[in-house]
Amino acid sequence: MNDHLGRLQQALSDAATREYGARARSRGPRREATLPGEHGSTTHRTWVRLLRRWPPLALVIVALAISATAAAAIVALVDRGSAPLTGTVPSLRVLHYDVPLTPDLEAGDAGWCSDPRFSISGIRSRYDGGGACAPSYQPGSPIVLAGGEPISNAENLLKSSHTPAMTQQDHTNLFWAIVTSRVAALRLSPGQVVVARGNDRLPAGWKAVIAFVSGQIDPVALDSAGRVIAMPSNGGTPTIMRAMTRSVKPGRPAAASPCSIHAPHLPTVTASWGVLATNVPTLGASVSANVLFSCARSWYSIKGYTEAASAAILLDAQHPHRVAPALPGLTPTGHPGIFAEDGGADGPLLATRVGRGWLVVQGPSTSIDAMLLGALRAEGTAVGSTGQR
Repeated sequence: MNDHLGRLQQALSDAATREYGARARSRGPRREATLPGEHGSTTHRTWVRLLRRWPPLALVIVALAISATAAAAIVALVDRGSAPLTGTVPSLRVLHYDVPLTPDLEAGDAGWCSDPRFSISGIRSRYDGGGACAPSYQPGSPIVLAGGEPISNAENLLKSSHTPAMTQQDHTNLFWAIVTSRVAALRLSPGQVVVARGNDRLPAGWKAVIAFVSGQIDPVALDSAGRVIAMPSNGGTPTIMRAMTRSVKPGRPAAASPCSIHAPHLPTVTASWGVLATNVPTLGASVSANVLFSCARSWYSIKGYTEAASAAILLDAQHPHRVAPALPGLTPTGHPGIFAEDGGADGPLLATRVGRGWLVVQGPSTSIDAMLLGALRAEGTAVGSTGQR
């Protein structure tokens, strides 16, 4: 065990002893946590995140216990540190997983999404679970986004690669959570504490908790002293209302819109639909400094591809008149001013600066994204520029 894990183990032990006496040091019989609502007051719990979409076989929504009585579940043993954001499934090394974090691209939203997926030898599963999106919580909230993906979602991928799956994998889930700097670890169930770890793909100060679990879990955020982190006074629920939007058809002028995306005629691209925010709110201290607001989004059908491509304009959610912060995990592409981000189940993502904001494209392939990014123009008073270049 490294020094950090050792210090955290001692802190958890000391905290449990102070609160519940020496008996708290002993590890009792291992048991699985119950789902929220099976017993206890529902006022002692709050949702970690809101789902936009969720597959039939996915995990039940996880909850973050905020009652002071949750400290009784702190144990003196740290089971392990978090797995990385990308790696291999421990019980099936041929199966790779990846957990990206991207801004919510839906027009009018300010929040985060993650679409974890599985792959074998670079071939991705066609059905990865759907992922989760959540509006931005207040800065004091310890958990940014969390969810789970059953290993069984990769069943077809395993079959196509002639890889036998073990029986226990039918009950194993990839649990993932993005947490703030205040969180040292998450207790997933009695006796199972996972230490959070940083990653260059996340905004500064944020960390991840990645674990492979079986059975029901009830995540509780702990600080470096092993204490349960209380939620903000509003219970941790988002205070941001979705901005008003309107739909636009291809070729229609976007009059009086703070943002719009103009697509020139391309022989292999057909503009299908667009959604524009009718106003750009200044969210200030109600969101953290790295949150982006989606001002416009449009979709395009590509000849020869069944998957549609989309584009979005992203602005600083705190102060839209300032230069927007960088997207998490951006990497240079070798082309000046063009950056790549791992976009998750909806495909890769390319981004470039436009005025004060970002123009991002997410589509079926990097070549399609690059072609669209070079052709589209971001316009509008909120953008602070008349075009991409």
